[in-house]
Amino acid sequence: MTWDWLPTLGLWLYIALLIALSFRILMRRRSVGVTLAWLLLIYILPLVGFGFYLLFGERYLGRLRAKRALVQNRFYNQWLEQVVERDALNTLIDAPLRPVMELTLGSLKLPALRGHNWQLLSDPGSVFDTLLNDLSQAEDWIFMEFYILEPEGRVEEVLSALTAARIRGVSVYLLLDSVGSNRFLHSKRMRQMTDAGIEVLDVMHANILRMFLQRIDLRQHRKLISIDNRIAYNGSMNLADPDWFKKHSGFGPWIDVMVRVEGPMAAIIQGTMIFDWEMETGHRLTNALSWPESASDGPALMQFLPTGPAFDDDILLQVLLTAIHNAQHRVIITTPYFVPDESLLQALKSVARRGLEVTLLVPRRLDSHLAKYASRSFYDELLSHGINILRFEGGLLHTKSVIIDDHLVLVGSVNLDMRSLWLNFEATLVVDDPAFCNAMNAVVGEYKHSSHRLELKQWRQRRFHKRVLENLAQLASPLL
Repeated sequence: MTWDWLPTLGLWLYIALLIALSFRILMRRRSVGVTLAWLLLIYILPLVGFGFYLLFGERYLGRLRAKRALVQNRFYNQWLEQVVERDALNTLIDAPLRPVMELTLGSLKLPALRGHNWQLLSDPGSVFDTLLNDLSQAEDWIFMEFYILEPEGRVEEVLSALTAARIRGVSVYLLLDSVGSNRFLHSKRMRQMTDAGIEVLDVMHANILRMFLQRIDLRQHRKLISIDNRIAYNGSMNLADPDWFKKHSGFGPWIDVMVRVEGPMAAIIQGTMIFDWEMETGHRLTNALSWPESASDGPALMQFLPTGPAFDDDILLQVLLTAIHNAQHRVIITTPYFVPDESLLQALKSVARRGLEVTLLVPRRLDSHLAKYASRSFYDELLSHGINILRFEGGLLHTKSVIIDDHLVLVGSVNLDMRSLWLNFEATLVVDDPAFCNAMNAVVGEYKHSSHRLELKQWRQRRFHKRVLENLAQLASPLL
């Protein structure tokens, strides 16, 4: 018996698989850039492309999480409908800025609320001091959700404060990403905290067996804290002390901001973490939910924008595009990773053509070579359209913010790359307040003092091999 027919059968199976996968990629109806990038990969490197698409090609949350999220959305939408003054947008927001907050309200049912006191914390020492003081006064609930927890330096003080709060009878919940906090989740220190009664959750648990049931690179990237439904923190800083975090990597120190909020937005943020807890565990912490009421006093109008695979696919990108297109004077963006999709790139070029001041602040040194070269591949095009690019020299600028004119600020955990916009669970605080905008501009002004401005002529003189690496990395940018 001969087996000469096996190669022919294998070839036909390969062709059938290639056609089937190509058809599936086309039918997903994603952006042209993403579609072409995947098709290019599976045709040039078939075996690698097949494997990568199975692991990373589709935003599959996992059957159980997706089912829970569907049920949860109905419940939490009903909860949000009970928030007082959901129609605050009708009278309390300037016309050029209304579309940004209306979009979030229409998509996620999250209202814009007044009555907030806030602090913009850009120094790690002040973040730890303020947080430790708040934790010492907690009475009922503490929720924390972070991508990275590194129990070194002043973070140990925070962990001790959580243990002390639990001893006082406060319910303490920690939601930590399985990949980012992997070392802590398997540490003796974590076991000590759970023994003390603190609930620690391994979020988006990643292992070899689960990679066939869900995407292993969907990450919980939020940096959130809520205390008693009255105080909340949101921003870009992980629960890691910059004096210790990756201090031998050569990229630090990490530069971040956190926003501390007192007022009704704290209950919204706590509700988001309760949603995340239920999606992972199936257990609804109803007693920890509160119904926030918007106050008429105070100029700070705030809205919370949680995004990720459990929500509207493109809401984050839509909000960014709406904010940029509605700008009247200036757009200032601060981000460590800048790998935009075509629509975001065109939006920035469009407002620059209108004569607006458009500034992009990025770190000069980056901890990801692929993201670094992919980001730099866009610089020539941006500079050619009059967009200012400043490269921060004082460490890894990790702050993620968008400032529109003199009123609107978007600040949180979102990088301007496709991973943050499409894959990760992220959190953004949308603030319409001239005082907050001035404070954010002051922080960004400090960044500018430590930055070097790129000039188009100078940039075009970079070495040829770097241009080649940038163009190659740009091919993968839709998949980053």
